[in-house]
Amino acid sequence: MPSVPSSPVPRPSTPVRPGFVALYMAAQVGAYIAFIPLLTLLLPLKAEAIDPAGRTELLSQVALWGALTAGLAGVLAGVIGDRTRHWRGGRSIWMIAGLIGTVGSYGLIHAAATQTTLMTAIIALQISLNFMLNPLAATLPERVPPKQRGMVAGFAGLAFPLSSLFGALAIGVWLTGEAERLGLVVAATVILMVPFIAVTLRSTPMPEQTSSNGFSLVALADRDFLIAFGARLMVQTSVALNVLYLLFFLDQEADARRALVDVRIEVVVGGLLATSTVMSVVAGLIGGRVSDRIGRRRPLVFAGAVLLSGGALMMAAVPAWPGPWIAQAVLGLGIGLYGSTDAALAAEVLPSPQDAGRDLGLLNVAVTAAQMLAPVLGLLALTWFSGDLQSVYVMAGAFAFLGGASVLGIRRVP
Repeated sequence: MPSVPSSPVPRPSTPVRPGFVALYMAAQVGAYIAFIPLLTLLLPLKAEAIDPAGRTELLSQVALWGALTAGLAGVLAGVIGDRTRHWRGGRSIWMIAGLIGTVGSYGLIHAAATQTTLMTAIIALQISLNFMLNPLAATLPERVPPKQRGMVAGFAGLAFPLSSLFGALAIGVWLTGEAERLGLVVAATVILMVPFIAVTLRSTPMPEQTSSNGFSLVALADRDFLIAFGARLMVQTSVALNVLYLLFFLDQEADARRALVDVRIEVVVGGLLATSTVMSVVAGLIGGRVSDRIGRRRPLVFAGAVLLSGGALMMAAVPAWPGPWIAQAVLGLGIGLYGSTDAALAAEVLPSPQDAGRDLGLLNVAVTAAQMLAPVLGLLALTWFSGDLQSVYVMAGAFAFLGGASVLGIRRVP
């Protein structure tokens, strides 16, 4: 497939300072806190509270429609950001709008008492989240020079494990009431996002460039971009399957429940996510720096995906305790290594410099499409295998490996 004609992605040359990296990492963590604890703990518990008998089906339906909304909202946020980045405040204006919308959406989630109101709240949240996440993603190719992208992506990649740790400890262990849990998520998101927004509001606006194709899918005509999209879709589907069904998997497995009979299931999930977090932090920081040093992204992205695959298959093969604990540690290593190096690869595979926000939004459709695909696949697996969640983790392992292997076919990025 031929590549679309384009200029190379802009290459900023001024190194970013440690203070900027710290604020960027904090903002990423804040944005992820806005949805990771929700997906891992709060949404499954809310689904169970609304419909105990149909909790799995409700969770899958809400996740499906939320992911569909997020995919569209991400591209829209990117297009709007590309068209307005030369304004005073640039993309930060939309981060403010997204933050305000996120706060309001959590109020709707707390008030939700039916399937319809929960669905509405999650759709509103997904729209708001993407107006925060897209400007953050565009920061890497637009503000960070190539020689620092692996390092910065490594720190930004801590957002997933640290937000998971936050959910595991603060949400899963420390607090027990829904209102307190949702309130803490909102407070943490605001506190961590605001400093970065304040700094970028005062920064020099990006030069005005005419967006070449507006709201379009033309980037998918680029061979390397299409491979990166497909690879991310498969790997993120694996991650989403693990996150979405972890709580129910542990609740289903009799051996694990007998070994942890006196421990609340939320605490067990919290402990597993804490283990995964530690492994992910180590792998992400090391992987990003190694990627910068050797000047290669693809082999490390593949290695991270292989670890993800191994962890998922271990969940299915060794469900008795401490199998899930070891498996989540391996998954954490994979998530950290994959996350940091894939983000750097994404910044360098973009085909159109003037449409960076749109194309990053399109690339991130792979993440939200994975959130949409995961519950569909989960429902199919549960139907075909009579509710056996081990089949879900076998599927997750296959998707992770196939996604990682496909990255090796990218030509433009070493």
